[in-house]
Amino acid sequence: MMKMRESATSRCYDLWSKFYDYTFGALVHKRQIRALEELRPSPGDRVLDIGVGTGMTLRHYPDNIKVVGLDLSAGMLRKAVDKIRDDNLRHCQVIQADAMFPPFAEQSFDHIIISHTVSVVSDPPKLMRWAQRLVKPGGRVIVLNHFQSNNKPVALVEKVVNPICVKVGWRSDLSLEEALEGVDLKVLYRFKMSLVDLWQIVVLTDRESAESA
Repeated sequence: MMKMRESATSRCYDLWSKFYDYTFGALVHKRQIRALEELRPSPGDRVLDIGVGTGMTLRHYPDNIKVVGLDLSAGMLRKAVDKIRDDNLRHCQVIQADAMFPPFAEQSFDHIIISHTVSVVSDPPKLMRWAQRLVKPGGRVIVLNHFQSNNKPVALVEKVVNPICVKVGWRSDLSLEEALEGVDLKVLYRFKMSLVDLWQIVVLTDRESAESA
């Protein structure tokens, strides 16, 4: 299995930032908007957007909450800062940081969204454990990502092409089960926007909140 390395990934996305919005960003943007709908924040809530990238999600957040976008790529964040300035998004801010070592106190956020980032980091379960620690009890963690198919022939193809995918910045062979290994979050539900969609939206919360729902 080929693993991601944050140093290489950051350089890769610095290059991608120049045309991201018109390529992969354009392809997945409607899914990002759909994922945001599953946050269901209340006025005054704090939301952490891990892997905010060029900030394509920022203008779609309600302006009565506080949004903190985190990304490792300086190139991507420059684009996000431009959007915050151009659209006067005073409720949004971005910081450059490694998602493997987020600079926040535990339970700092009411909700967290992780868009196309779980398969980009070197240790997906570690990222998800951080999300578990950073979200408040009862909060939602929304993951938008490609996960390895349960269909064996498709999964084989995803494994074969993984070395190529890693070179362009993401893993194609990551399963949801692997990403959640040792993570004390429960899947409330998961869905795709179409039957043939490559990406899915996964909604998680802490187990106590899930069991009492």
